[in-house]
Amino acid sequence: MDNTYSEHTAEANEKKTKFQSPKPILVRLRNLIFGKRKPDIFTRLTFYINLVIWLSFMLWNLIGYIAISSRKMITEIKGIEVEKIIAARGVELGFEPMDFISRLNVVHGVGVLCWGVIFFGLILLYRKRRQFVYFIIGGVVFYLGLNIFYLSFQFFREDTTSFDKIALLVMVLSTIIHSFLMKNERRGGSISFFGDEDEED
Repeated sequence: MDNTYSEHTAEANEKKTKFQSPKPILVRLRNLIFGKRKPDIFTRLTFYINLVIWLSFMLWNLIGYIAISSRKMITEIKGIEVEKIIAARGVELGFEPMDFISRLNVVHGVGVLCWGVIFFGLILLYRKRRQFVYFIIGGVVFYLGLNIFYLSFQFFREDTTSFDKIALLVMVLSTIIHSFLMKNERRGGSISFFGDEDEED
């Protein structure tokens, strides 16, 4: 009787601990998003490099959108004339001051959505679904189009850093290369120089 009670108590405590611990929930969430199987090393390397690029652009667009949307509050609290700084740059680029501010805010806002689409593409890349290339390349092309055509090519040339341009180029080229390697793998070839065996978690 005592043994049965102890077993039930231990089982209940174990379930309670599992329920309270965030680790199993995080593991299930990770498995739900990225799948239970790890891809080959080359796929993981491509994923992690592009994830770092994705994070830098997502944070930049989020910060930019929040800063422009909250420019009056920033001026009141910090004394930084965000609106004047942005408007002055807009005039240099040939825009009406408020029109440039509005356009830049749209670019940052839509940019967040673009990088959300790209992240979905990265998930598909990690899971080795061939559709990943459309989401990543499509998101990058649309984002570049916003900067070049909705703002201006001069803005892209002068206000986009060399790091950003190189990072976007790395993302596009690595995505295209990985897409071709996946096609080669489906035809019986190897996807990388590192080996192409899938690993279990």
